[in-house]
Amino acid sequence: MIPGLLITFTPGHTGAFGLVALGITALVLAALVGWLSFGLPRGDPGRGFHLFQAAVSLGIGVVAVALNGVGIGLLLWCVVVWALLMGGAEMFAGFRAPRRNILRRDWITQGLLTVGLGLVVLTQSADSVAVVGFLGAWAIVMGVYLAIAAITHRSMDNAMKGAST
Repeated sequence: MIPGLLITFTPGHTGAFGLVALGITALVLAALVGWLSFGLPRGDPGRGFHLFQAAVSLGIGVVAVALNGVGIGLLLWCVVVWALLMGGAEMFAGFRAPRRNILRRDWITQGLLTVGLGLVVLTQSADSVAVVGFLGAWAIVMGVYLAIAAITHRSMDNAMKGAST
């Protein structure tokens, strides 16, 4: 949600700004998801999924930050590739998870939102304001969705603990 707020309140939506915003977001995501994946047991099916997400985010983040002067063409490429790979992985993980897994629906929803970002940006023709705006909107929607999901999962977890005692 933070990248979305920063994008919203920054007036210059240039290709370079979009690359820096995407790059920093991807690098932070790579660090957090990579750290999370190493905390999972080796046999956990989510470990490979999180490692893949961390690797994709790290690669796109480095390219976006290092080449931020290239402009809108690279921004389009980075957003589309990152969103399609990340969203596809989230949907794959969701569909692969057992139906009783409480994260299944969230992974599928996140994946659909992220793939949607990639497809919407794919339709933009070198309009940096639109591309950066869509990236910011996606970040805000995803942040709100994840906050609601976290609260829901926490209340479900507390209810299950209360029922088992």
